[in-house]
Amino acid sequence: MTYTQANVEQIVDSLRRLNADDQLAVLWFVYEEMKGGITPDPKTAGLELSQAILHRIQQMSRDEQLQAQRDIVTGADNEITREYRALNPRARLGVWYVLAQGMEEESVIPMPPNYQLSSEAQKVLDQAKQLDFESQTSFMSSASAKMG
Repeated sequence: MTYTQANVEQIVDSLRRLNADDQLAVLWFVYEEMKGGITPDPKTAGLELSQAILHRIQQMSRDEQLQAQRDIVTGADNEITREYRALNPRARLGVWYVLAQGMEEESVIPMPPNYQLSSEAQKVLDQAKQLDFESQTSFMSSASAKMG
C-alpha cells in the first residue's frame, strides 16, 4: 500500500493523542523496526546538539531519565524541553535516535520488557509498521518535530 504524507500525518496525530508512555513505546518499537536501515551522518547539522541532550539525560537517575522523555513528549515547560524545542527538526529526530541507542546500550533507561501497549497504541504501532521505510522516517520526523 502506498502512503501519502497525509496518511503519515494522520498516524502522527493518533500518536499524539496517546499518553506519554504509550507514545514513547510506539517510538521505540518503530525505531526497532527501522534501525537496520538507519545510517546517520555524524556531520549532520544538529547531531552534536542531539548528543548533548542525550548526555544530559544520561547524567540523570533512571526515574529522571524517563521523566525527561515524558516531558519532551508532553511539552512540559522545563530546561530540557526548552533545549529540545530550540533544535531544528532534524536535530529533534536525532535526539530520539541517540536516545534509542542509549536505551539499547542501557546508558538510558531501557524499554521495560513487559510493557503492554494500550489497544489504541497498538493500532498506531500497527499502522506505523505498515509504512515503508521512507514513510516511517517521515513519521518519526514529523512526530519528533511536534514534540517539546
